[in-house]
Amino acid sequence: MRTILFDFDGTVADTLPMIFNSFRSTFQHFLQRHYTDQEIVAMFGPPEMGILENMIASEQLADAVTHFYDFYAAEHQLVSNPPEMIRLLDRLEQAGISMGIVTGKGRRSADISLKEWGLAPYFDVVIAGDEVTNPKPDPEGILLAMEQLGATPEQTIYVGDSNADIIAGKAAGLVTVGVTWLPVTQKTGGFQPEPDYEFTDTDAFAEWVLGRQK
Repeated sequence: MRTILFDFDGTVADTLPMIFNSFRSTFQHFLQRHYTDQEIVAMFGPPEMGILENMIASEQLADAVTHFYDFYAAEHQLVSNPPEMIRLLDRLEQAGISMGIVTGKGRRSADISLKEWGLAPYFDVVIAGDEVTNPKPDPEGILLAMEQLGATPEQTIYVGDSNADIIAGKAAGLVTVGVTWLPVTQKTGGFQPEPDYEFTDTDAFAEWVLGRQK
């Protein structure tokens, strides 16, 4: 194993609560309606701009976009990413693992989180949801990341917290890893389809990865 591609929200960054809060604040302000976490998850697929375009009238869209990203950026000042995630990334980096992100979130919000939480240096490639024609569960983003890294399917795994992640990873011909190690993930039950491996603990995952290099 030489390359690990990760989903972002709910996988390497505990950003889902901030995403929910940002959408909830935006919808409350512009639609005067409260949306639950589950209702917001049901909108996932397109990146944030796509969701906002689907929900907000065109004459209010520009203001809604500004509201969303301002709120999302400010949320990073209130909370920190769990320290075990940095410990995991440090261990993998020190072991010579090449790492990348393939996320459904848009480039603008991905860059906010990567910068604010100091995660950008760990990743050799980041493919955002608005940089592909077909988002997950289509494997386009994963295949693009592998191409940019010069990675082969035999030496690459994909790690994520949603069914779409597992479907995309399998479609790309990779070993898939389903994870539920952060406080908030997209999963409320078991993975469908089942990943090749599942982990609820970052240290156990690191040991497994390092063991496969021997």
